[in-house]
Amino acid sequence: MLAPLIAVALQAAAPPSADAEDKAVLATAQAFFDGFEKSDVAAMRATLLPNAQLMSLTSRPGGELVLRRFGFEETFGTKPPVGAKEWMWSPVIIRRGALATVSAPYELTVNGKTIHCGLDLFTLAKTDGAWKIASISWTAEPDACPELRKM
Repeated sequence: MLAPLIAVALQAAAPPSADAEDKAVLATAQAFFDGFEKSDVAAMRATLLPNAQLMSLTSRPGGELVLRRFGFEETFGTKPPVGAKEWMWSPVIIRRGALATVSAPYELTVNGKTIHCGLDLFTLAKTDGAWKIASISWTAEPDACPELRKM
């Protein structure tokens, strides 16, 4: 019963010009979010290439920008998120051969409370017939939700 709902949600999120490969790219990014929401580290890890890299640019009060680069295991490997949900809208997919990117505004909530919004950027590679995430970069902007929700 859940599979048809997810399929409909992915079709709604996919750009109108998305072909089957674009939809597969987007489905991989969505599978990462689904694992995140379920606190399922194995499901999140299954979407990633080995040694996938993560990078965040967090806006702090006073205009300070904090850049962090890290591996998946160091952030999620031992302490899965609990009560967190992240979703994106208006994704833009660029694909050439076995390389693809997905960029989209997103919102992060924890236990139903908005924490921040920002821009997600997934870089993916197709290997052994499947799209896998090579890196995820994002901005974390606590005050950007009203602006980004208009996109």
